[in-house]
Amino acid sequence: MKTENREKELWQHILDDVRAQGFVGSYGMESYLSKLTLIKDTGTKLILEYPEELLIDWVEVNYADYVVNSASRVLNGARTLEFIKAAPAEQPAPEKEEPQAMLPLEFRSTESTPADEQVEAPSSSPRARSSKRKPSARTSHFNSGLNEDYTFENFVPGSNSEFAYAAAQAIVEHPGALYNPLFIQGDCGLGKTHLLQAIGNAIRAKDEDARVLYVTSEEFTNSYIDALPNKGAGLKKFRDKYRQADVLLIDDVQFLAKKGKTQDEFFFTFNALFSSKKQIVLTADCPASEVVGMDARLTSRFEQGLSVSINPPDFETRMAILRSKSKQWRSDLIDQDVLRFLAENITRSVRRLEGALTCLSTMAAFSHSRPTIADARAQLRQFMRDEPTSNLSIKAIQQSVADAFNLRVADLNGRRRTAAIAHPRQIAMFLARHHTGSSLQDIGAAFGGRDHGTVIHATRTIEKKLETDPDLRAIVSRLRAELSA
Repeated sequence: MKTENREKELWQHILDDVRAQGFVGSYGMESYLSKLTLIKDTGTKLILEYPEELLIDWVEVNYADYVVNSASRVLNGARTLEFIKAAPAEQPAPEKEEPQAMLPLEFRSTESTPADEQVEAPSSSPRARSSKRKPSARTSHFNSGLNEDYTFENFVPGSNSEFAYAAAQAIVEHPGALYNPLFIQGDCGLGKTHLLQAIGNAIRAKDEDARVLYVTSEEFTNSYIDALPNKGAGLKKFRDKYRQADVLLIDDVQFLAKKGKTQDEFFFTFNALFSSKKQIVLTADCPASEVVGMDARLTSRFEQGLSVSINPPDFETRMAILRSKSKQWRSDLIDQDVLRFLAENITRSVRRLEGALTCLSTMAAFSHSRPTIADARAQLRQFMRDEPTSNLSIKAIQQSVADAFNLRVADLNGRRRTAAIAHPRQIAMFLARHHTGSSLQDIGAAFGGRDHGTVIHATRTIEKKLETDPDLRAIVSRLRAELSA
């Protein structure tokens, strides 16, 4: 009972934090989050139980990120979420079984399933439960930070990622001996984190004594900052945590840029692991040589192993991903022509592609009908808003932005960095990044020969400002409307 009370109290603290952040309204709190029950905190994962009638896909798409962020604050450490369905109340056996193949797994009733044939999500489902092994004495107190749902089995490789996929699998067979470090680069939402954690999960499945540690570069930075006040014991604990790992997986290493002291600490950690033949795998959103503000010593070490790329998936791969997810969720509510529409119109991000499928599946479950292409077009505008427009050129964007700010296109392409020019230039780069199919290198070249990192910085700057600056949102919205006219 004490444990139940503890979990109940802990969950209430998390919900209070979610409510305090102001992103989830009273309707979302009462209708969805309050109906979840915290069953267990494993140290890396919160296991949440939901009633059968709750649309858990809707919760995951709309509220899971807020729960994860609040849990991290309340518990002083990152947690992933696992959702399990509450056991249904006992009911008389039905006289006749009704097939339910039309509904995704999360929306099916279990009433027609015999007691000895309980339906569970296949092992590759995002919510599948992994088989649990008792940790060895060496790893029982070692928090890996891994999400057990990220596996090789539910990663769909294509021509865009087959080399990275093969290299990742090779590392599992010989960690520390081949491709050390492995550097995986690609844009956001293409599967870098999935592949990175799949390596860690596969190594742990093969060797339960292996100390596998997954962290983002932000978590590494925060751990280092937290260790500084108590330089003796704090730094020793910090260094032991990272340097005792057998496999170190660092996500989004580009965020170490311009953090001089943190880079120094990571440099020594890298050297300690590398000299001990421990496996290091890194991800970034650009090649190592193009991370602006990265110490040359680190860049050279990142490049000494194997660098592989994950590119936007081609049409065939996007279709394979959609079919795979539909199969994992046991849903045939979405017709093939609608899947084809998604694959043709959402091209930049695998994450966005999966989100669009989840949205349509949820809508279909609500309405008990198959969505048409017209339904998909109407419901998924936010998913397709930033997709490239084939007939839109960088020059057209430059001209529109220059006109809006009473500048010349030559000003945007020149070397002057005054605020009156730099800000419109960043807007133009942002629009080119989101509304043309041009590569980062091509965009940089079109703006006076600037590099890949400058385009990334400009895009992130505008994306961040759009969250808080209504005037900028109005300008960008007007420019988008003019360009799409």
